[in-house]
Amino acid sequence: MSPDAPTREEQTSFCRLCEAFCGTIVTVEAGRPVKLSPDRDNPHTQGHICVKGAAIVDIANDPDRVLRPLKRTGGPGEFTEVSWDEALDDIAARLSAIIATHGPEAVATYFGNPGAFSTDTFMSSQWFLQRIGSTKFYAAGSQDSTSRHLASWILYGVAFRNAIPDLPNCDFLIITGANPLVSHGGLLTAPRMRHDLDAIAARGRVIVIDPRRTETAKRYEHLAVQPDADAWLHAAMLKVMIDSQAVDEDFLTRHCTGWDNLKTAVRAVDLDAAAAATGLARETIETLARDFAAAPRAAMYGRVGLCRGQFSTIANMLLDAINIAGGKFGKVGGSTFGAFPLAGGGEPLSGYGEHRTRIGNLPVVAGLMPAAALPDDILEPGEGQVRAMMIVAGNPVLSAPGGERLEQALASLDLLFSIDLYVTESNRFADYILPAATFLEKDDIPLIGLSHMVRPYIQYARAAVPTMGEARDEKGIFDDLVRRIGLGSIAPTPGLRWLERQGMAITPLTLVELGLRHGPFGKARGADALTFAKLADMPHGTMLDMPLTYDDWAPHIATGDGRIRLWHPILADEFARFAVHQPVGSVAPTLKLFSQRKLKSMNSWMHNPEKLARSQEPALLVHPADAARHGLADGGQARVSNAHGAVEVRVEVTDDVVEGAACYPHGWGHNGGWRHANTLPGANINVLLGLGPEAVELVSGTTFIDGIPVSVEAVGAG
Repeated sequence: MSPDAPTREEQTSFCRLCEAFCGTIVTVEAGRPVKLSPDRDNPHTQGHICVKGAAIVDIANDPDRVLRPLKRTGGPGEFTEVSWDEALDDIAARLSAIIATHGPEAVATYFGNPGAFSTDTFMSSQWFLQRIGSTKFYAAGSQDSTSRHLASWILYGVAFRNAIPDLPNCDFLIITGANPLVSHGGLLTAPRMRHDLDAIAARGRVIVIDPRRTETAKRYEHLAVQPDADAWLHAAMLKVMIDSQAVDEDFLTRHCTGWDNLKTAVRAVDLDAAAAATGLARETIETLARDFAAAPRAAMYGRVGLCRGQFSTIANMLLDAINIAGGKFGKVGGSTFGAFPLAGGGEPLSGYGEHRTRIGNLPVVAGLMPAAALPDDILEPGEGQVRAMMIVAGNPVLSAPGGERLEQALASLDLLFSIDLYVTESNRFADYILPAATFLEKDDIPLIGLSHMVRPYIQYARAAVPTMGEARDEKGIFDDLVRRIGLGSIAPTPGLRWLERQGMAITPLTLVELGLRHGPFGKARGADALTFAKLADMPHGTMLDMPLTYDDWAPHIATGDGRIRLWHPILADEFARFAVHQPVGSVAPTLKLFSQRKLKSMNSWMHNPEKLARSQEPALLVHPADAARHGLADGGQARVSNAHGAVEVRVEVTDDVVEGAACYPHGWGHNGGWRHANTLPGANINVLLGLGPEAVELVSGTTFIDGIPVSVEAVGAG
């Protein structure tokens, strides 16, 4: 090496793109990241990392990355660099005027990736909104999670409490609505997922239920089901278990309420109708249910695919009910709650109905406003009309329903500002874009995953590199805004503001450290207590001696009587709607559209790095029989349309997709400030989604995304 060559050093860290939180080694040269490698000494991930994690270095160094505050000086996407003081002074002055004139509910936030798994981004964004007095926290979660949160709130009294499968000890695992070999697990932190699933398959069985032969389905047993048929399948399975007397009546009597009501609702389901809805033979459903019930160590796990259909709350609730009634809950090898190393349980004790949307009267679940209500909340006059908005690490124009109406709404705001890494399709309408730090530039712990780790683990990672350009972390940005508004501190409660006045620096990580100090690994352990200082001396992190809750799950239930709640008026209304709904057969004049997750894609914001995008060309996957029926040719173009809009996409004919359905990835159709992504093919299929109450599950506000009927016709020659 030349004596003048810049020195290289390596920093241990962990990835914050998803809930796997893979351990990483960041190679740094002259203060810039130049390579990200797997940390083979990390005891949790043991050298695992995905291709997206490694690409964060390309994003940090991307020439298109926003590194200085931008002010819009012309039409959408036309910006000029300004100073931080100029940007923050103007934003604060305009926010103050809007709040003084129209009240704090005239201010809203939209929150999404890539900040969802960063402690600073997630918590400080909520703190800022709370501090100015607004409840309008719109988030990407209403596209893929709020029905799951509602089911958890009904069952356990806490929206963010989720039972997870005991993968190390499970012998029979059913995966439905999830593709964990690509997603690496949602609401389930198990970074070496393939190794876990291979071990289960070697001991017993892994069954994947999905409309597409996914990467996970190809490796294990696959049951091809129609899109948006999960509620029928789960209800039919539970009915078979009940009729076969394969349920744990003793557990249900001692630990649950509402079992008789649920049993009555489920037994009303016709198995032949469920077979027609799912596309599975009745005998297949019956065998699946009986095999699951008979397996001593079995669990059922589902994720995003259960959350975006017409009866997604029922589908999620019934999945847990199958585990509970089948005697699998709280058992080794079954399904139970993860252990939590911080004091207080980590989740709020509420989560449903504290607020409702101004337009459509939709419920707010787990504090997340339904994105389908956002355009009307901005455009419809009246008390509480949104006039100012902040977009943090989200791109709702490509990831939320609304299409042109959402663009119209964003353009009409009195103030729109964004904190992001790029000029996106959404913030191109902003008055200001403020440069955010990547997770490489922040201290953090894997907070979001701590409550659902299969093997409990913790790591405190220091920032691997200094903040690049003029980027700032969100807490620092919000601190400056709050001071300019005249509120003094971002700390959302008087108690925290009092601590701040006593000289304690209050940050999201401060609260995490306090939770660690007062939790099971804190001061009660005396000299062996874990602290951030000690964790900093464990650069690869440490495993925690905390088994899953197994028989000790009861303290995690926050219902009024401490029992699992299998029935609720919400469910009564949903099952009444379910009972009269006519399931659609497997072949119809229209196809049922559902979405796809790609290994090298992360929603809409990871298509600019050339290494990730060069091998991707989104295509509409259709079954050969449907291709022949609709005149589609492999490699040709198709027009996909419904009452909400139309897109033209490339066709790929494959028997990986069930007949009667079509599959396309979301997050494409770029026209933002990313030069490479703008050159890529693909369309924004979210223009096919509706808006308002008719486009969501009314009890959860979750957008109907999977299983929506579309017309498909060939365009031009194949």
